[in-house]
Amino acid sequence: MIIRDGQWELYDWNRHTGRTVWHYFDGQEHHFRIDQPVDDIVRMNEFTRNATAGNAMGDWVKIASIPISHAYQQNIMQAHNEGDDKYVARWLNNSDNRAWRSFEGRV
Repeated sequence: MIIRDGQWELYDWNRHTGRTVWHYFDGQEHHFRIDQPVDDIVRMNEFTRNATAGNAMGDWVKIASIPISHAYQQNIMQAHNEGDDKYVARWLNNSDNRAWRSFEGRV
């Protein structure tokens, strides 16, 4: 049985994460699309943020959960690997990225 999403065919599916890889052949090139649900990560981050509200920032405090694909797309992994802590902190402190934060406060 082939599972389709329009012209895309399901190529791979991870039952634990819900991540799907889709394939499309346009007659000349193969194209791949990766979909990863993030609702559970966003909900858990919000729960943890609310549960730790008012706590002081200290050592060994988890401040964020970010899907790895998003971290690469936003250049967070590159900045981290290059030691660019200012970029990572600026990205984490940006209110547009609050969904990925699991602890309030500034980094």
